[in-house]
Amino acid sequence: MTKIQEIKQGIQSLKEKILNPNVKVSELLREAKIIAHELKDKEFLQWVDRELNGYSENDEVPQYRMLRGKPVAWNPYHGWVPVVSRPGQNIEGQKSGFIELISKCHLRESIPELESFQSDKELIRYYPEDLRKEISKATGFNTEFALKVSPVSITRILESVRNKLLDWIINKVHSMNIGILEDKESPQIFPKNLIEKLPSDLKILCDDFNFNFSHNRSFPCMLILRLLLPRAIVRKFQKLNKEDEIKKPNGEYLEPEALLSKAENLIADKRVVRELRNYKFLMDAAQHSYTVNIYKEDVEGAGIKIRAFLESLFENQKDEK
Repeated sequence: MTKIQEIKQGIQSLKEKILNPNVKVSELLREAKIIAHELKDKEFLQWVDRELNGYSENDEVPQYRMLRGKPVAWNPYHGWVPVVSRPGQNIEGQKSGFIELISKCHLRESIPELESFQSDKELIRYYPEDLRKEISKATGFNTEFALKVSPVSITRILESVRNKLLDWIINKVHSMNIGILEDKESPQIFPKNLIEKLPSDLKILCDDFNFNFSHNRSFPCMLILRLLLPRAIVRKFQKLNKEDEIKKPNGEYLEPEALLSKAENLIADKRVVRELRNYKFLMDAAQHSYTVNIYKEDVEGAGIKIRAFLESLFENQKDEK
């Protein structure tokens, strides 16, 4: 086996694991590190190392690691209680509202550490001593102060890293022209004439779906469709220079259901969206559990609905990068 064949095999293996929600993100990062080393992708290697080992105080922390939590103070009789500042009190030298300022934090912990935090309990992060003193002045109480972070926020970080790994795989496959997704003799849910109209990352996802469908891999197919649907909507709004219409005030994209509602206004045949919603619950189920029975007929039906949606969304569109 040649080196390029080994890289192709490694990329294919990693891609399948990324689409499996039961594989830990830390395991995906370690496999990606091996591939990135072979490809001599230094910038990506640096990001992988920081995610695996944690971000130092001198490192720039990615935006997806900026979280909001609930500032709390320790009350010996009642436990953790919400922080309330005295009127007109701000932390020295800061113009932002007091509570607003201490509600934000960057999580610098490594991905293995964050995976160990996942539970039904909130993560408690104690403020550093200098900030604790400032909060004490602002509240008039001398006690311990901390930020409670929801486990959902940690899950979002893990999913952001998983998606970045998938984006890296897609970009590498495209830039290197690695034909790991092709199977010309297999049945095609997404035909070539449609794929040619789509942006590059959507092309690869459609090819990947066709490959997995031809090999009777139902769960990867559903997970690909779950990624494909919101990404297609985002790409369409980007092409129309209307990306702000599908973003929340904090800059994140709307949830998939809200994105679908926005896209409905761009499609003449509203029936396409209504029928697609009937299959969306199956795509969501595939994301959260491998115990749900999903049959090839379900995959085919969902794929056909997504195909009709893409045809309506990108009708007469040329390839865009």
